[in-house]
Amino acid sequence: MTTAWPGDSATVERWVRSTLLRAAQDSDEIDLKGLEGVKVTASLSGNDLDHLTLNATGTKLTLGWNAAPNPTNAATSDDTAANPTADDTLEPEVISRDSGIVRNFRISARPMRIERTPLTIDMQMFDVPIVWLTAAEPAEPGVPESAHALVPDDDLGDVRGTFFAAIATRDLVPLIKSVARPMLKEGGVHLGRLRIEIVQDGADGIRVTAYAGMRWKLIMASARAEARIKVTRDAVIEVRDLTLGSRNLLVKTALLFARKRVRALIGSRIDLNESLTADGTNPRLHDVRVGTGEQLSVECRFG
Repeated sequence: MTTAWPGDSATVERWVRSTLLRAAQDSDEIDLKGLEGVKVTASLSGNDLDHLTLNATGTKLTLGWNAAPNPTNAATSDDTAANPTADDTLEPEVISRDSGIVRNFRISARPMRIERTPLTIDMQMFDVPIVWLTAAEPAEPGVPESAHALVPDDDLGDVRGTFFAAIATRDLVPLIKSVARPMLKEGGVHLGRLRIEIVQDGADGIRVTAYAGMRWKLIMASARAEARIKVTRDAVIEVRDLTLGSRNLLVKTALLFARKRVRALIGSRIDLNESLTADGTNPRLHDVRVGTGEQLSVECRFG
């Protein structure tokens, strides 16, 4: 038997905490730590939430190739392999759905950590249409909260909000190294020295200069890359210029063969709003800004 949903504010808060913890346990690609410390506050009025706030300050994310295997997931995979007829895609029947709205949704982390690197995130959304779902039985046995769900409605036409993310410029190199080294190591490549510089390039662009030293077996190599990137207020990213070079003869020769592909990238454009609306999503990005200096930051409005 399921309890009333959404019930009261405390019930919603318990559901959010339970959902976060189950998401952390079920994730194979990302190891999430500290989710039990996420502060969740909600104010429910009928089927509407006056506010739903998640403060994820202190949460730690470790990417999958650095994370320890999840014993629970491993056991599940083995069981599925041993029993190929098992069907874990079936979900309990939904017996009720009620519409509502979140007047103010906010998730922030000041900061959270990705591979030990502090990252500040603050996203706020207003007037988000939602649907409260109740299933005939819990999706996960022994977890009563899994009989309920809170999902965005299909029509997000009136949603609006803001997004901000920032990382200290000095932390970019440690973050990239922690992500790239395990990937390169699988191919026998050791990433050594890495230097990155990001500066403003006009009113609507940034210039990224990177130098990397690598070793493959007994071969030492280094390369330098510089890219000038334009970012418009309407979320269009354009590669203004791209140059690659190296003092190493082997790398320089390889870059010559790649010259045509590199040139093809110059002038290429990515319209983020086209990507967002391709699946019918209504909100569009506005006032996109990239800041450089002591912090690399991205902020925008959407609606």
